Amino acid sequence: MARRVLFVAWAPFFSGAERALLLTLRSLDSSRYTPFVLAGTDGEFASQVRAMGIPCRVAALSPLERRRPLAGIGSIAAVLGAAIHARASLIHTNEAPSFQPAGYAARLLRIPTVSHIRFPDSESGYRWFLRPGFSRALFVSRALLDQALAAPASVFEGRADVLHDGVELQPEWSAPERIAERRALGIPSDRPIVAMTGQVAEVKGIWDFVAAAAILATRAREPFFVVLGDDLKSGGATRLAMEARVASLGLTERFKFLGFRKDAPRLIQAFDVIAVPSLVEPLGNATLEAMAAGRPVIGSRVGGIPEMILDGETGVLLPPSDPRGLAEAIARVVHDPELQRRMSHAARERARAAFGIDVHGQRLQGCYDRLLSHRAGASEAENCLA
Repeated sequence: MARRVLFVAWAPFFSGAERALLLTLRSLDSSRYTPFVLAGTDGEFASQVRAMGIPCRVAALSPLERRRPLAGIGSIAAVLGAAIHARASLIHTNEAPSFQPAGYAARLLRIPTVSHIRFPDSESGYRWFLRPGFSRALFVSRALLDQALAAPASVFEGRADVLHDGVELQPEWSAPERIAERRALGIPSDRPIVAMTGQVAEVKGIWDFVAAAAILATRAREPFFVVLGDDLKSGGATRLAMEARVASLGLTERFKFLGFRKDAPRLIQAFDVIAVPSLVEPLGNATLEAMAAGRPVIGSRVGGIPEMILDGETGVLLPPSDPRGLAEAIARVVHDPELQRRMSHAARERARAAFGIDVHGQRLQGCYDRLLSHRAGASEAENCLA
């Protein structure tokens, strides 16, 4: 009989963390684990969970603070009620900020807790968010885990693993399908297309992307640039600022802003190269989705990006905050069809073999199996994802 897992997600807005959890839900074997979801907001994430046919409750999620004790107690009660209703054997939070109410509820129920760690924090920050203690922490990249373990007395010692996010491969388009999709998006069908995808935020290197476009605009056969995504955190303010910068540089005719699209992973095949010039990136779903669509990625050598891109094989790695280097890498790839073809094939194969949702799901469910079979056992703490 399948065991039941309650997933708790803060989900203040829809971004890579929420998209990653949707894929995790899809990766589960229904004969082994049945998912239930408690979301902190009734927005895009909750809507997509319900569309998958997965039960989803909504409740405000707050930590237990002295200045707001009722909010924290209410959050614990909400998680506790959802876990009891789901008859959950385990609670899994999608990020550290949603863990506290889940952790206290799990302690009352005496069931294991797993938390994804998606963003860097200080040692004191981790200790605060992960009260009252967890069974296992799953970091989305080795770089993020190594940073957390660097503290002299890390809270994660012996209780952490790396579990890269999963990705779903996209069906390959024919040449006519690609042209048709480009026309539908209102982008040129006869020019190289370089795109940024995902959340529009300064930390994603958006100004370096615009600066690289300005450099390439002075050359012959310059590519066309696309931004697929939006700044949902601040209602589009950063995306509007990006559009204004593009206009001030006289690049409006060379850019297309497509906004937020639910089918973004499918549309990536309309482009030739994906740029991920992030300044900070714990992992980066934009890179995984590009690889799954068979597209070379030109990304910064920061955080978890080098764990995905094989430099010179599936894409190009370069230092962050280097718009001229970004421009040169774009030009090299888009104007070398054979290099682009090789990288595209290698990127798709690496996405399938190393990051496919079946691989992700098997590793995650193996962790659940061990936690539920050895409640807090010493050997379990040493190697959850073996």
